[in-house]
This record gives sequence, structure tokens and C-alpha cells, in this order.
Amino acid sequence: MKIRLLQTVPILTLIACVVHAGQPRVEITKNCPELRYLGRPATFEIAVANRGDGPALNVVVRDTVSGGVTFLSADSGGIREHADVVWQLGTFAPGQTRTLTTTMRCDRIGQVANTARVSYCAEAETACAFDIKGIPAILLECVDDPDPTEVGAELTYTITVLNQGSAVGTNILVNCTLAPEQEYVSSTGPSKAAVAGKSVRFAPLASLAPKQKAVFSLRVKALAPGDVRFAVELNSDQITRPVMETESSYLY
Repeated sequence: MKIRLLQTVPILTLIACVVHAGQPRVEITKNCPELRYLGRPATFEIAVANRGDGPALNVVVRDTVSGGVTFLSADSGGIREHADVVWQLGTFAPGQTRTLTTTMRCDRIGQVANTARVSYCAEAETACAFDIKGIPAILLECVDDPDPTEVGAELTYTITVLNQGSAVGTNILVNCTLAPEQEYVSSTGPSKAAVAGKSVRFAPLASLAPKQKAVFSLRVKALAPGDVRFAVELNSDQITRPVMETESSYLY
């Protein structure tokens, strides 16, 4: 008896689909966002429509959660089943349409392809893809020690570059400008410095990974008293305007 039941279920469903005068033709389309950034939500929109002239029975939509995203929510009664989000839509009359949405969190940089499919007595499938990108967020800090400093003595400026973002920063360039009352003594850092008068320009740092930092150190001599300003400018491939930092030092 169990074997007969398993065999008759799909046969009964098929008969129920074709005994009507018209035939169902269910179409499905899916829209992805063009671009999302790492850690941000992405909302997918799935449109289902019966373009035929007969009702479609037992309509089920499945949206596959692919690698790179994590399921957050779904509307219209959609529930998570393993790797799919599933909507049980029941009978779809001729001309009926339905829009479903699901929201995912973007967890991995790269391109994500997402597939949705609808089944009734036949199946239809659609897919869309979008890019997930990270963004470098560079923090620039500069501190002096000691302050104040006597004329004839030396002080050190420590410059810290921290990538607080979610993507690699590239070609990071640090350029320092001494005050007229100061004189260059020495420098250290992950790249070599070139000195031209009051300008100290470090060679570009090829890359800085997310959450990593680079520390540059500049030692100068106090030549004359004054309330001076030591300036630092930072540029990279991802920065459209320079990041500026000014550290005040009192020379006496």
C-alpha cells in the first residue's frame, strides 16, 4: 500500500494540471542589486507570473542561498529549508502575479550568483549575479615626543596608518612637511624616505590589509623657538582626496 501511494501522488498532480481546458505557463524572474559592500544587506526580488490560460497548482518557489551571503529574512511566509528559502504559493490563476523578496548579508568579497526556481507541474528557473566589494578605510594618526622640546634637542614624530576597512589599501604614500624651525635627522618605516629640504616623502607602501597598520617614525631637531606645525599627508589608490593630519609642537 505504501508503494502505491508514493506512485500515485505525482500522477494525480499531473492529471490535476492538465485536465483544465487551458494550460498554465508560470514564469519567474529575479533581480539582484548591482553592487553591495561587505557586511551590508542585499535584497533580492523574485517575480512569479502565470502567463498561461489555465491555473497552476501547488506552486512552490525556491531561492538558493549561495556562498558569500547569509540568510537574514524573507517576506510572504518564506521559510529557510537547508540551502533554500521556500515559498508555498498554492494555486496560481491565469494572469496572477506575485513578488517575493528575501534579504541576505554579504559576507565575502567577490561575485555572488543567486538562483531561484518555481515548480508546479513543470519547472522554470532564473538567476542573477552581483558583486560584493570591500572598502579600505584608512586612519592616520601622528604624535610627537617629547613636547615641549628645547632648541638644539630632538623630538620624534610617530605616524600610524591603520586600515580600518574591509578591503586592501594599495600604493599608500606618506608625505611629511617639517616646520621652518625644524631640521630632518632620521626616519624609519616600512618604506624608504626621500628628503628634499623640509619635505620627507616615504616610498609608496604596496598594500595594507584590513585591520593591519604601518608605523613611520621621523626624528627632527629643534632649530628655533616657536609654536610649530608638523604636517602629514596620506594618499592611496582608493583615496580621491588626501588625508591630512597636523601635529603641533612647542619649541623653546
